[in-house]
Amino acid sequence: MTGAITASSQEAADAGVCVLRAGGNAVDAAIAAALATCVADPSNAGLGGYGGFMLVARHGEPARCVQFPLCAPSHESPDTLAREYPESGPACSAIPNVVAGLGHAAREFAALPWPALVQPAIELARNGVVANAPTQRALEICRGLRFVAECFVLQQDDAGHAMRLAFRQPALAATLESLADRGPDWFYDGPLGRAAERASQDAGSGVSVADWVRQQDTVETVVAPALECEGLRIFAPPLELTGSPCVFAMYAAASRIGARTPLSHETAITELAEAMASIWQHRFATSAGNDFSSVDIAAWVEAALACNRETPAMPDTSHTAHLNAVDRDGTIVALTFTHGHAPFGGRWAIPGSGVIMNAGMHNFTGAAVVERRKRWFGVSNMTPTIAIDGEGGRVAIGCPGARRIPSNIAMALAWHRLGGYGLQQAVSAGRLHAEDRARVSCETARLGAASVEALRRRFSVVEDETGESYYGPLTAIRHAPAGIDLALDDRLFKGFGARG
Repeated sequence: MTGAITASSQEAADAGVCVLRAGGNAVDAAIAAALATCVADPSNAGLGGYGGFMLVARHGEPARCVQFPLCAPSHESPDTLAREYPESGPACSAIPNVVAGLGHAAREFAALPWPALVQPAIELARNGVVANAPTQRALEICRGLRFVAECFVLQQDDAGHAMRLAFRQPALAATLESLADRGPDWFYDGPLGRAAERASQDAGSGVSVADWVRQQDTVETVVAPALECEGLRIFAPPLELTGSPCVFAMYAAASRIGARTPLSHETAITELAEAMASIWQHRFATSAGNDFSSVDIAAWVEAALACNRETPAMPDTSHTAHLNAVDRDGTIVALTFTHGHAPFGGRWAIPGSGVIMNAGMHNFTGAAVVERRKRWFGVSNMTPTIAIDGEGGRVAIGCPGARRIPSNIAMALAWHRLGGYGLQQAVSAGRLHAEDRARVSCETARLGAASVEALRRRFSVVEDETGESYYGPLTAIRHAPAGIDLALDDRLFKGFGARG
């Protein structure tokens, strides 16, 4: 076996496996799958999106993180960023950095040439795909908007299954062909940046082509922070930009609770919900600037678990895409990136390109920002995660879901490592999420009546989680001496996988 991929569409998973079979490594496969995701899961991610974090763990080395996070236009300050933005159009879009991030990863880790990594996406855009569940729903919502007619050729697909929506993207195919021929830099210093600048200026926004050209300077590779807990080393993206602190704290809480009571018991479920509420209350109280540069993660975890603040939760929406990859050598990758805020992001396209732009500027409204290299970066909850145990096993895991991302990842890892569940059983197991001590949401059917009743005794409001709460699938890959296991979400938004 050459390896395996999990993704939010079958087409993206197949694209990654195609690259593995051609001699590519796990990073090659992840890049190809990510570009294919931009075609096949366009409501959640795209070339005009932002991100984004790619964790790469090779045998015998600490995991590294290629980070290409949301970056504000260079002329903006925290005060000018913290305003309301329109729901759609150029004024709500930040500079895209998906291509910059993937190009950086290719230069640092790839074995195959760049055109080979783009080719599967070109073929998908040209020949068409059947919409996955999130895209089908998003197209139904947005069908009358201008960008849909500009970007998609829609048709009904009834070949062997109920009528489903299929689409081709000829303009995007042409853009991808140029991207393959001319390389990642062309995306920024070619006609796309100039066209985006004109659209931005027409909308009264100040994004300049100079910012596009400099965007690749905002991408870097860093050693991923890690938490050691009960024989498991958990790697996640940088603390100040992501939901990583909450993943660390939630897993630590689960390990302590599980040491006293089986995690599946209703008492443990209630204690875990209470711990989640404390952790999020502490996260909401993070000092201005979100500065984790001098924070000891173990101390932060202890403070989060002891927090007794009562701060109202903030609005929570986010549409993202996640994928995992592993190759025959055991290099494993977890990658999350996004269009942000709502289906199809900013809901406008750079004219003639098929590139749908993001809604990233919403992340700066009333939120903490981080200064790096004299630029301002937004904070998200994207948290692709890699966990390595002492027996040689390694798991790559991640999902969409905004602030539910850390909860979902930590719970799945806890079910698997602490609860004794197989990886697929852990991904399918019941979830819960709490951000204050008054309200908890949970999958009532999957957790069971006893756990739900216990939660009702502790929380004044218990809400039923639905598939709509997650925006897309959680998927995981485990690589161990015995072989490779795939775990795919079986909820409303299903995960997809392929083996090489």
